[in-house]
Amino acid sequence: MNAAELPKTYDYRAVEGRIYAEWERLGAFEADPSHDQDPYCIVLPPPNVTGALHMGHALNGAIQDTLIRRARMKGYQALWLPGIDHASIALQNVVERKLVREEGKTRWDLGREEFVERCRVFAEEARSQILGQLKRLGASVDWRRLRYTMDDDYIDSVLMAFVELYEQGLIYRGSRITNWCPRDRSAISDLEVNYEETNGKLYGLRYPFVDGKGPGPDGNEYAQVYSTRPETMLGDVALVVNPDDERYTDLVGRKVMVPFVEREIEVFADEYVDPQFGTGVLKVTPAHDPNDFEIGNRLGLEPVNALNPDGTMNANGGPFEGMKREEARAAVVERLGEMGLLGPVRDYRFRVGHCDRCGTVIEPWLTEQWWVSMRELAEPAIKALERKEITVYPDSWRRETIRWLENIHDWNVSRQLWWGHRIPVWYGPEGEVIASKESPGEGYEQDPDVLDTWFSSALWPFATLGWPVETEDLAYFYPTSLLSTAREIMYLWVARMIMMGLRFRGDVPFEKVNVHSIVLAEDGTKMSKSKGNTIDPLDLFDEYGADAVRFGLLYQSSTQDFAYSYERAELGRSFVTKLWNAMRFVLAYTHVEEVREASTSDRWILSELNRTVREYDRLLEECEFSEAMRVIYGFAWNQFADWYIEIAKAAPSPATPHVLREVFSSILKLLHPVMPFATEEMARVLGGDELLVRQAFPEPDTSLHDEEAEELLERTKRAVSAVRSFRAESRVEGKLEGRVSGEVDLEVFSALAGVKPVESLDGSAKATLLAGDAVVEISLTEELRRGEIKRLRKEISRVEGEVARARGKLSNEKFVERAPAEVVSGEREKLYANTRVLETLNRRLDEYL
Repeated sequence: MNAAELPKTYDYRAVEGRIYAEWERLGAFEADPSHDQDPYCIVLPPPNVTGALHMGHALNGAIQDTLIRRARMKGYQALWLPGIDHASIALQNVVERKLVREEGKTRWDLGREEFVERCRVFAEEARSQILGQLKRLGASVDWRRLRYTMDDDYIDSVLMAFVELYEQGLIYRGSRITNWCPRDRSAISDLEVNYEETNGKLYGLRYPFVDGKGPGPDGNEYAQVYSTRPETMLGDVALVVNPDDERYTDLVGRKVMVPFVEREIEVFADEYVDPQFGTGVLKVTPAHDPNDFEIGNRLGLEPVNALNPDGTMNANGGPFEGMKREEARAAVVERLGEMGLLGPVRDYRFRVGHCDRCGTVIEPWLTEQWWVSMRELAEPAIKALERKEITVYPDSWRRETIRWLENIHDWNVSRQLWWGHRIPVWYGPEGEVIASKESPGEGYEQDPDVLDTWFSSALWPFATLGWPVETEDLAYFYPTSLLSTAREIMYLWVARMIMMGLRFRGDVPFEKVNVHSIVLAEDGTKMSKSKGNTIDPLDLFDEYGADAVRFGLLYQSSTQDFAYSYERAELGRSFVTKLWNAMRFVLAYTHVEEVREASTSDRWILSELNRTVREYDRLLEECEFSEAMRVIYGFAWNQFADWYIEIAKAAPSPATPHVLREVFSSILKLLHPVMPFATEEMARVLGGDELLVRQAFPEPDTSLHDEEAEELLERTKRAVSAVRSFRAESRVEGKLEGRVSGEVDLEVFSALAGVKPVESLDGSAKATLLAGDAVVEISLTEELRRGEIKRLRKEISRVEGEVARARGKLSNEKFVERAPAEVVSGEREKLYANTRVLETLNRRLDEYL
């Protein structure tokens, strides 16, 4: 294709689908074990099967695709392994709502087997959405290897892991406080709880003394506590005070009555109590509060559970049995008031947990669950992280993960749901309890619970490669090379993958972890559907193209969260346009294959390219994506397009045609991992037998380093810029005459600055332009001389004002004494710089007078 036939603008709508299909047709993303290549493997953090691409997916997808494409171009057998998570509670919620909406039925109406089948069918239909969206992003995953956490082989991996841990004594059944969702009637993980600041009430609850010892230390016939959940008093088993609280020394050991349920409870001392909160007396409800559960254990108290799984009051709720917890709260408060046992009621703002999936207020609730004992699993992970067997970007998250592991609690892995991996524990007719992937025999019933989704996800890096079978893939690609993820799941997923990898494979699951930024809404708040501030990346792809969005996201990405900026997508689109225009110029330029003698300018751009290759590659290796984008953008836009192309137009050498194409081709290769569609299309237009996706990534070449050429061209560019600034300020057009003191590339300077070199300017008025360590002198006509005098006087007046301002500040003793040292130092630097500028301006003015 020649330049005349080429569209003037890059049309991403016409390009992206065509190119992705071509990549797929040619198997460009496929990777298999090889004796001749080193492996590089990333496992895609599996999106929920019900999910849609959001900005976090877009950013992380851009990061992973950049790294896997770069590795592929560097000669690695690079596998980006895709997968989908069955999203246990999320998908079950969707299907349950669909059932109610379309058929007016619940899951119990269908029964477990039919409901699970409905979930399976829905998941199969829904998964195509997220997979198609990954293709829109340009994800170069090996689609042959798509894994799903409900595939037969993956299910086998999950059940095998559970059985092995159970047989090793690391999984047990026990009762503890969990995050309970009354609507889902299941325990949920900490990640699935959203805490919201809520305006509520703090209720004074009074417990009458029943031990015949008279009033309490405060003279009242009752002990008073404060609570935001008065209905939970029906499960109270004690009151506690701080042992150092002298107000209540005589209260310890006394007995009070829990209203409505006629339960006598004792007052104990425990150091957990904060004497400053409320009255300094705390009620203990071990079945409904995690801290109370710990207090109850220390004091040897038997918990009393007052709730049913659906959040209604049970028989322990006395006269409130059957009421919903919200109804019971109002009723308890009303009855306490009637009995004279309701103290002050205060407005109170506090954090309340809600189920992430359905929005129901979470109930801390004592239930019997399956737990993984974590201490033995955590110790090897701590050691591996301490020895830096895994490099974490940024390293602060390695240290944070160690701290979390050092304080780890046992893990609740059972969920009271139907969709998911059913727990492989069987109960026999004689009370036998057996962990097995298959039924041990007739008369055995399987545990009804399913496993926490994070349990199956913890096996992801090795189960996706075939474990427990010792496959060739597992031997070749494990440990994987890198995991990229958000900090929100560092503990719930990343730390657990490390523990499981070490347990089942004896090695860490990945060599590096990149903890990427969180993409915030434009106003800097977290994106939320309820707030209506979410941004759909597919809309951005439609408006700007995938490459522009990818580049913009990486340009903003760092160790800090960032508010999304549409300007960065616009920047990406402008960059693609700049490259397209550069390609049109290269295509139209005379094509010379053989290498000819290079000019200083040619050697300069090659040296700058070499520097860019080295720095850009290092930054990508260290997951410094934002800085990497700035480096390649600066080189491609400024050095190449703005300077070298202009030199190629105005002052080419015999080598320029070859160097021009060589450098632009290198830019396309460097940018391909980031902007794959546009670069592939530009490489196609320029011609070549091989797709860019299969070409080699540029490597640094020390022979291209040319410090002399760099210095000469930098000095030349400064001289050109000085003349251009002079032209703009003085509104001068046309050819000028002048000379430069200081070594520059005179041919380039003359061509780009529009200055005819002369030996001497004696006897004529001249403008003296400082350009770093070079000085440019321009011959002036009388009209220009008068205009320059006027401009210089105006500039002198401005700089004199700056000098006077700085001197005034620095002569003020209070400012010098009280202002921060760096502020005072900054003022001194400004004064020095402006004084020097003023001297130069006055000297130039004297030349014109």
